[in-house]
Amino acid sequence: MPELELIQAYPFEFYGSQFTVQLATDGHLYVRLGDVCEAMGVTIQSQRERILNDIGMARYLVYITTDTVYKAGVRRKEVMFLNIKALPYWLGSIDHRRLKPEVQERVAQFKIHFVDAVWGLFRSDILPPEIRAERDTYLPPEERELVNLQDQVRDFGRRLDNLEGQVSKIDAVMEATAIVNVQQQWQLQEMINAVAEALFESKKGKLPKTQCFAMSHNDFKNTFRVPVYSMLPAEKMDEAVNYLAQRYQHLKPSRKLPEVFSDGIQQNLL
Repeated sequence: MPELELIQAYPFEFYGSQFTVQLATDGHLYVRLGDVCEAMGVTIQSQRERILNDIGMARYLVYITTDTVYKAGVRRKEVMFLNIKALPYWLGSIDHRRLKPEVQERVAQFKIHFVDAVWGLFRSDILPPEIRAERDTYLPPEERELVNLQDQVRDFGRRLDNLEGQVSKIDAVMEATAIVNVQQQWQLQEMINAVAEALFESKKGKLPKTQCFAMSHNDFKNTFRVPVYSMLPAEKMDEAVNYLAQRYQHLKPSRKLPEVFSDGIQQNLL
């Protein structure tokens, strides 16, 4: 994995304190751990241990080589940075009574807000809809609107997780079942198109060509139970070639099979 580098710095204010967040080459934003520790009056060593011992935060602590002040100049040094995603969780886990007196009140207020925000986000996992609706009638309109939006966000997250799970299952099935390769996909497409042309000619203009092509593709998908011809299991390729050859010969009994049928077709149909 390439070493992270800082690209650009952005100032921001968090609960009355000024900090700088850095955009890194991995596309994530990081805040210098030492800056936040200094502002709160805690040691960076103790907070490093706290973060690394917490499974929720450990993966968000990184080392990035950057310019640091050294005596009268600047030197390059590895510095601890925390992904800004973990900043609220980290501050919510700190005992505000151990902080500088001038920041205790601000951090205490943040912790109160943090608990309320987390409850709003996860309450739909705990309470059934009818109880949430009944309790929401006691909330001020603005707060009721906020928690309803949080419920929607959480519901969207669950649906997204479910979708990712379904995709994973499909990927697993696809990995377990080899499908036709690109050359075979091209051959199948050409053979299905040949059958569609033969169907169109046999109907003598009674059906539009587009309908004949649609009918031929749908017939193939229904016969082999695949959503598209390109997902045909590789083991069924010979069977598919034979099937399409028979369809073509049925529609055009006096005509020689097109060349595309010759690759992989059974000898008795040549």
